[in-house]
Amino acid sequence: MISDFTSRVSVIIPCYNAERFVEKAVRSIMEQTYHNLEIICCDDCSSDSTLAILKKLSAEDERIQIIKHSENKQLIYTLNELVEIAGGEYIARMDADDISLPERIEKQLDFMQKNPEIDFCGCNAWHINENDKVIGKSTLPESYDDIKFFLPFYSTFYHPTVFAKAAVLKENPYDKEFIHAEDYELWCRLIFEKGLHGLNMHERFLKYRMNLQGISFQNQKIQKQTSSKIIDTYKLCEEQFMSVHKNIFFLQNKPVNAEVKEYVNELFYNLKQKQIRLAGIPFAKVLMYLSKFNKYLFMKYLFTPLGINVIFRHFVK
Repeated sequence: MISDFTSRVSVIIPCYNAERFVEKAVRSIMEQTYHNLEIICCDDCSSDSTLAILKKLSAEDERIQIIKHSENKQLIYTLNELVEIAGGEYIARMDADDISLPERIEKQLDFMQKNPEIDFCGCNAWHINENDKVIGKSTLPESYDDIKFFLPFYSTFYHPTVFAKAAVLKENPYDKEFIHAEDYELWCRLIFEKGLHGLNMHERFLKYRMNLQGISFQNQKIQKQTSSKIIDTYKLCEEQFMSVHKNIFFLQNKPVNAEVKEYVNELFYNLKQKQIRLAGIPFAKVLMYLSKFNKYLFMKYLFTPLGINVIFRHFVK
């Protein structure tokens, strides 16, 4: 399938107190169908047995390189360090609590080689719980145009699915000013500021763990505040609607009702032009917001074809 088996792929895996899941995560990379890998794991001063598990795995597979921090430097520092160390032509992200399916690296590498104009790609994922049971699946925008359209509403890539040209990540490090939303900021910067091309593969090559103890779940408030700052930084919507956009999708503050009405009218028109499987996510957030702050508009948009479809897909189904 792959035209060039000589391309080396660096898989970077930041690890912190991940003893429960890290062996499955790293083994899922060790067992990939594509073998020309370097697997770089960083233990960020874990207080559990994460480091011991990594050492055991490295004894089994010489492709594994372990970086050990003597103090906890947190995710953004660790990611930038791993990107800098990576020696491959491509870099694949992986988290210490997820599971990559066996053909993930092979399929993503093949896709990138056949589409050299693409700078980075992600893919869809299965959602699993703490016991590895599949409990859902993602439906992410796939084309560049759809990704660009939906980025102002949510992060359109699952971070641990991303596979990029090494130069892209080395030249565009994660920004420490955007803690807990560093990946979302990076996608916005690459696409809106740098003009680079990223898209998602339709296939699901990762089992993404919905871990209530994970960093993202524990820091949702900070994450939403940081995401709001990203909207300002890259001017992701019209200036006149900036505050109401951030309120609906991130901050949940109550704005002036007249402002909401004008923006929601425009938003509704734009979203109904998109496929319901993609438009449903932001429109569900609109309905949830209106249900708290403007009952009249909530009822108006609830009883539309889009509103009824969203209610069925996201609240009933």
